[in-house]
Amino acid sequence: MVENGILVAAMKVFARRGFTATRVEDVLEEARIARRTFYRYFTSKEDVLAAVYELATGELLGALDEASVAEDGSMSGVRAGVDLYLDFHVENAALFRVLVEQSVRSDSPLAGHRRQFRARILRVLVQAAEARGVAPLDGFTYVALVSALEGVALELNDIARAKKAMLALVESGLAGP
Repeated sequence: MVENGILVAAMKVFARRGFTATRVEDVLEEARIARRTFYRYFTSKEDVLAAVYELATGELLGALDEASVAEDGSMSGVRAGVDLYLDFHVENAALFRVLVEQSVRSDSPLAGHRRQFRARILRVLVQAAEARGVAPLDGFTYVALVSALEGVALELNDIARAKKAMLALVESGLAGP
């Protein structure tokens, strides 16, 4: 329970201050714990950021998996997944901005986690293409679609328009050559 409390506190502080400006002391104050307690569970601010990333993306992937199963893995599942992904980013905008900005840096401790997260999303897109009977596409098509989704999520000032644009892009991308 203490570890979860630290994660919740870290999410609040990262969302409010950003990663760079956040100090371990800020997380300690928000969680109302001693430094020793923090270091019992985490080795550094970067370590807690990685745990927050795993928690947030794990929740999102679980919801995406449920949506794709509920929608039989077809295009309607992808539509539900795009909606879910963008809605999740809107609801957690400040935190996700920090997580994405940190994870895109090649020297970030989140870089490996991001690769795994993107690989899972790529699998959902590949399964949707296969369900539509589309021959396997060039791998960069899927990478481009995931990159576009990630980029749009950072610029969400008009969610309805963003969803419409992403769905059009994904549908044309998965239509095949």
